[in-house]
Amino acid sequence: MGPLGAGIILALYKVPLTIHPLLYPLAQGLIGLLVASSLKPSTYGALAASWPIMALGVVWTLASAMVLGLVLRRFKVLPESTALWSLAPGTAGVITIMSGEFGADQRLVAFTQYLRVLIVSLVAVGVARQFIGQTTDAQGVDLFPPLNGLDFLSLWACLFFGLILTKISRLPGGLIFWPLILGFAAENFLALNVAPPPWLMVLAYAVMGWKVGLTFDRDAVVKSVKTLPAALLAILVLIASCGLFAVGMVFLGDFDPLTAYLASSPGGLDAVTIIASSSGADLPLVMAMQACRLLLVVVATPSLARFLRAK
Repeated sequence: MGPLGAGIILALYKVPLTIHPLLYPLAQGLIGLLVASSLKPSTYGALAASWPIMALGVVWTLASAMVLGLVLRRFKVLPESTALWSLAPGTAGVITIMSGEFGADQRLVAFTQYLRVLIVSLVAVGVARQFIGQTTDAQGVDLFPPLNGLDFLSLWACLFFGLILTKISRLPGGLIFWPLILGFAAENFLALNVAPPPWLMVLAYAVMGWKVGLTFDRDAVVKSVKTLPAALLAILVLIASCGLFAVGMVFLGDFDPLTAYLASSPGGLDAVTIIASSSGADLPLVMAMQACRLLLVVVATPSLARFLRAK
């Protein structure tokens, strides 16, 4: 969010700054590898044990977001497929990146997506504190942990071949999808660790924020401000809808309330995972449901966006 805001400020003051064409695809690939590294064997057990209600939860959240997006489109709050992408429940960076490939206004998508992540994260932290009390002080992140040479080389190999497969297949969202698939294979069949080191992800997030922020102009800022009330209301309704499903998980699936809420929360996978890991929730189950939903969003939303553009 910081680089996004910085990019917007520079764009509004017409500071001439561009991002090298290769950096943005690499940033997308790193996001794919980050998702792949979260799909650990521990998540498979959670999926096997609770797959019916988890599958229903994934579809429920996506359907709720799509319906709200259509409402925003119907009342002309957001145009065409922009409304659909703006509330898609997944990692904000992934959704913003993919939306641009389908004619959506990335600036409005980024505004709504990061607003959603902010609000959902604050609500999730508040809910977690109700169950575990005041949290302890946050632990620092080691930006430069020791690197394993083979793992680091495998990371770049997945990125390189992911770019090639994207070029060959011309698959929408391929810059995220192919590194994700290759990273998943490396993690689960070759016992490698393709999780990008924190310092590299900092650079990737910065590139994505700058890329989108630098496309803003005064007209886009005015449009974003005008959509704020409706977008905020839609996000709150989405949170309430997912909270309702969490109640169903507690009473019908015998899940503990905190795990049910975080698993069904429409926040980004990374933000919810951080909250779950520090609050004592069932982390494998939360990660499994969040990761499956992200994969469904990546696969299904492009088709829905194409359908809407044809209308």
